Amino acid sequence: MSPPSQSRAGLPGSLLHSPERATEGNEEQPRQHRAFSKHSVEAMAGLHRSAEELSVLEQRVKEIIAQFEQEVITAGQARTELALVENRAKQLECQSVDSVYTSDLHTGKTEVKCEKKKQLARLEELFATFEATFKKLIAAEKAR
Repeated sequence: MSPPSQSRAGLPGSLLHSPERATEGNEEQPRQHRAFSKHSVEAMAGLHRSAEELSVLEQRVKEIIAQFEQEVITAGQARTELALVENRAKQLECQSVDSVYTSDLHTGKTEVKCEKKKQLARLEELFATFEATFKKLIAAEKAR
């Protein structure tokens, strides 16, 4: 079996079709349904890009926290760095994730909604991490 082809949007060809298995006798035959619409493919491509950036932001937060805990940076430096990452996360939420509208989608609507919901949950978790870490950093600064 050959690897999935790449679409123009840079997504695997498997995202363009929703195959189901139909049985004929004892053999399973793949049955292709309608391909995702252009709008659905574009929405998934945008969410794919935002998921990658979200992963980078999540990793950066872990790095900043680790640097503070290892006393590589001060609490003030950590707060500044985290504030920059938090600002970018807010931009990502508003400009990339929330800007994906699913009401006009027909094919791929469920998949796009699911991915959007996952990313919004990840962002909420990241914002909770910011809040808890800022509190710890402020307490650390007051203890000095």
